[in-house]
Amino acid sequence: MALPGLKIGRLESRFPVIQAGMGVRVGNFSLAAASINCGAFGTIASVGLGDIEKSKTDFVAESNRVLIKEIRKAREMAPNGPLGVNIMVALSNYAETARASVEEGVDFIISGAGLPTRLPEYVGDADVELIPVISSGRALEVVVKNWIRKYDRLPGAVIVENPWCGGHLGFSLEELERSETRSSEILFNEASEVLEKYDCDVPIIAAGEISDKEDIDAALAIGYAGVQIGTRFIVAEEAGIDEISKQVFIDADASDIVVIKSPVGLPVRVLNTPLVRRVLEGRREKFSCPYRCLRSCNPAKVPFCIAKALLATWRGDVDNGLYMTGCDIDSVMSVAPLREFFDSLDDSEGRAG
Repeated sequence: MALPGLKIGRLESRFPVIQAGMGVRVGNFSLAAASINCGAFGTIASVGLGDIEKSKTDFVAESNRVLIKEIRKAREMAPNGPLGVNIMVALSNYAETARASVEEGVDFIISGAGLPTRLPEYVGDADVELIPVISSGRALEVVVKNWIRKYDRLPGAVIVENPWCGGHLGFSLEELERSETRSSEILFNEASEVLEKYDCDVPIIAAGEISDKEDIDAALAIGYAGVQIGTRFIVAEEAGIDEISKQVFIDADASDIVVIKSPVGLPVRVLNTPLVRRVLEGRREKFSCPYRCLRSCNPAKVPFCIAKALLATWRGDVDNGLYMTGCDIDSVMSVAPLREFFDSLDDSEGRAG
């Protein structure tokens, strides 16, 4: 059966897929543009874009300068599709990044790693779809109730992350150990109840361990309007990280995955690389923090700098890199153009899309 498209407010795509905004520099302008041109929603990760030296003296301005450049490059490559930005609530420049994205004319903003209760304040009346990322009905109710009461605004869509997602996780370690109690079905029902309570007729998007058409079909069968995909796209030709780091993901399997505490203050699912092993042994990495990119991070106490570690991943420095992943790492098998994945979604229809 052919997959339906995805409609979020005024925005539409051929496939019901949102490309996850993976930082640092994985979800860059190239991956976002390729996603749009393949028929999906393309997302630029706003974190960690600026030049390191320039960021030391003016972190906010440098971050916005490069983000605007990324947005414009993506628009040049894909002028006619839904382009958005992923902005972590935990960022110290959260408000400034949201305002810069709106001024540059993005179509949507995805926001998680915390509850984006104040996001509408930074967006104002701009025609931008706001998409919170949540992991429970309770979290969604906090966001929706706040947005309606303070800003008279509803979400454009809601992304529901399950416990098998990559990167930062909105679950306690105890919940992750009992992941069956937070299944995609349970989370969908929780989200649906909240949206019905507040008369919000908006699409619910599934996220976590979605790698192929079969997974997408399963999510749609539950009732989700679409899916967000991250891990499966990490080694796409268009993804921003070094080829050495892409090979790390290709060579890994499920036995290499661990969950550690991130300087963001949340559990984070990663590959068990040398940096992670040092952290698990209780060792602390040496680093200085001239710009404080995370509001929740205490540089004097955290065991490593997540910005420095993710930049190492971008460069291909395996010893010092942090490799975020979802549980579907086995789906990451080779570097290939993103188009190959989307062609596979049309195989049953003779690639009619």
